[in-house]
Amino acid sequence: MTDGMAMSLGSVARSLPNLERIIRGLLLVYIFSLPFKGLLIVERNGFLVLLFLLGVWCIAHRDHFFSRTPIDLPLATFMLWVGLTIAFATYPLYSLQEFGKLLKQPLIFYTVLFFFQDRAHRVQLIWPLVGGLSLVSVYGLIGFDETMRGGGSFLTAEVWLTTYLLLLIPLGFALAWYEGQGWKKNACILVTLLAAGCLFLTESRAGLLAFLAELWACAWLLRRRAMLIAAGAFTLTVIAGIVFLITVMTTPGGADKIKDSPIPLKTATSSFVHRVDIGMFALARIAEHPFLGIGYGKETYKKLFGEVPEKDLLPGHAPVRIAGTHNILLEMALHVGIPGLALFLWLMVSLGRTLIEGFHRATDAHARAFLLGAGVGLIGLGVRLQFDQMLIGSLAVQFWVLMAIAVAASDSRNRLRYETSAG
Repeated sequence: MTDGMAMSLGSVARSLPNLERIIRGLLLVYIFSLPFKGLLIVERNGFLVLLFLLGVWCIAHRDHFFSRTPIDLPLATFMLWVGLTIAFATYPLYSLQEFGKLLKQPLIFYTVLFFFQDRAHRVQLIWPLVGGLSLVSVYGLIGFDETMRGGGSFLTAEVWLTTYLLLLIPLGFALAWYEGQGWKKNACILVTLLAAGCLFLTESRAGLLAFLAELWACAWLLRRRAMLIAAGAFTLTVIAGIVFLITVMTTPGGADKIKDSPIPLKTATSSFVHRVDIGMFALARIAEHPFLGIGYGKETYKKLFGEVPEKDLLPGHAPVRIAGTHNILLEMALHVGIPGLALFLWLMVSLGRTLIEGFHRATDAHARAFLLGAGVGLIGLGVRLQFDQMLIGSLAVQFWVLMAIAVAASDSRNRLRYETSAG
């Protein structure tokens, strides 16, 4: 870019005293559009406009919007490692394309972190997040069958839905917990109950396990007797249900009784067998590519292994060469090598430690709500991702938006605040 063009953009930006407000407004619209497949055009075009406005802002202020956080080093190291593996990937052009999508995630993280660092601005982000959660939950409850078939224009399929709900239910609960009496508290309680009901309606066993983890995480962080009782009671209920299910299934005709029962229950064990087969196959491939992996990008697995026909399948076993890893740890180790997996774990542990330490130090109610919601959501998401790798696309961006709000609210981080010049 020439000096004249830079000066021209700078003068235009300086003539827009509300440029930061425009960026924040665009981010609010962009974040709200993330969960909805029908608003994909808003998400894509909104991101392009955001890139342009960020460039104008940087030129006008001759500065950047990067803010220091405790996760900078592990995040940068992980990104650099993934970038390094592209040169050795099985399909370099595809991995490069997927790496470009990966770069969007830290960009959104640092953008939200900077432009919503003030408390009043962070509170504004409650509405697109909780509003999106409420719409998704209501639609999931009303149009559930269409949603599960993946045919609706509003949402995608069950795996996406459970992951999204597990990520944001803790935020709804945390806001309800720390909000004072009034309509806001009641609204957060209602949205959380709707989302939890939608989660149970999916019949996702992985989702139920992750939800249990979130309940115990809340009990551990809040250290309140009411939460311990709730987590314990729900756990005992689940255990009793499992015992009852096993008892009925082992009696003559029990499987038919469960199948015809009006209570939605998943009793098939085929998915468990399939995941064991996938895990054994993936571990063998990791041993063949332990250092740099086969190349970044979820479709690399199918591109590389799916071309070979499946042979000698045992009865009750499904093909594994076109299935994907269904596990984020196997995914990282296979695609970017064991060092890439280690760096990813370093990043997630550092992020979790930042949120938990920030939660214990925070005194502001909204800060504690953001940190509790994000910290518990991180734990639940970690459990959910052991059964399906869904930290991709809009869900990954949504994850980093939530993490940015929480890190911005943390009292433990050293922030570099930008002060606008007079006039």
